[in-house]
Amino acid sequence: MKALFLAILLSPIVTVSHAQEEFTLNQGGTSQKNYFAEIEYENTNRIPIIKATIHGKEYRFILDTGAPNAISKALFDELKPNILKRVPIWDANNKVDSLNIVSLNEITVGNIIFNDIPSAVPKDPFIFDCLKVDGSIGSNMLRNSILHISSKTHKIILTDQSEKLNLNRNQSTDLVLTPIQSNPAVKVNLISKDTANIQLLFDTGMAGLFDLALNHFVLCEKENIVKVLATSKGSSGMAIHGIGRDTTQYRLRIPQLDINGAILKNVDARTTEDENSRIGSDLLNFGLVTVDYKNKKFYFEPFATPIDLHAESFPISLMPKDNKVLIGMIWDETLKDKISVNDQVLAINDIDYTNLSTCDFLLKEKLYENKDQAILILKTSTGTIKKVTINKK
Repeated sequence: MKALFLAILLSPIVTVSHAQEEFTLNQGGTSQKNYFAEIEYENTNRIPIIKATIHGKEYRFILDTGAPNAISKALFDELKPNILKRVPIWDANNKVDSLNIVSLNEITVGNIIFNDIPSAVPKDPFIFDCLKVDGSIGSNMLRNSILHISSKTHKIILTDQSEKLNLNRNQSTDLVLTPIQSNPAVKVNLISKDTANIQLLFDTGMAGLFDLALNHFVLCEKENIVKVLATSKGSSGMAIHGIGRDTTQYRLRIPQLDINGAILKNVDARTTEDENSRIGSDLLNFGLVTVDYKNKKFYFEPFATPIDLHAESFPISLMPKDNKVLIGMIWDETLKDKISVNDQVLAINDIDYTNLSTCDFLLKEKLYENKDQAILILKTSTGTIKKVTINKK
């Protein structure tokens, strides 16, 4: 369910290192009671972005339930907030680095004022710069609220009053909030001949539908819950600490994914190095989603059911590196005598990739033509130019 060739992780930050459990991002909040705010969001490369106000000035933020609050280095320099601590932060590729945690003394979303919210400051502004945002609003700030998201109206509702949302209790399940930063975790069923019940992260900062953690994959494969479509070794994607290391990854198909009784059929997924399996922002395309942090409930109310997601995909994944577009993964064994990992992509279907910026590669989906066949012009590590035709499978 990724965009054409792409397998990019846009969720900036995943979790504070468990070694820092004496420090929590679950600080601050709002003193308002009986609040209700309806806020428009824009969908940029399948990521919800909302506006918030700090000191009377409007800024753009990713709505990222899979992460704590974060602000860009540029916003840090502008606001000069107090630094609370420096802590290790794990990203979506399971890489760790230490970042400053600052306190936002006031941030307003809609008509709701939040105070003293811990927020991370990533070192590399690349993802924020590409999305033209000033940071992300995460679960530590939302942990006492109810978040309702409608892709049909492109609006979110932020409230502390569940009775105002007309929620369907039959389409709910218990919500577990992770310690330290309150990421929302829910249990879903993966159904084949047998059923696996797994806990996963609901992550609106992930541009995709479903990623399966390698630890979950091992168990699911053993019980024949998932079908392995392909195996490849290469770079696993880009996150806040850069490109992931080369690892063996798997393309999978799950016959049925049961979320609160709603059935999604033929769900394609990829494994991830992250310890968390994840459902991403593409879930918003198929129904209303409510993350009731306050009462620890998760609602998914589908627009229609069952939902059949059967789709074919190209047998490669691309990766930006060093201002070039490279072959990151090869998912078809028959292509490995024609294409190699790290071959440079010069063109696809007559579209020039040599002058394509990394931001354009990541964010402008119109550059990846939705056709069943693609003609690649590649440059090997020895400088040989070759033409290879690939087809969706």
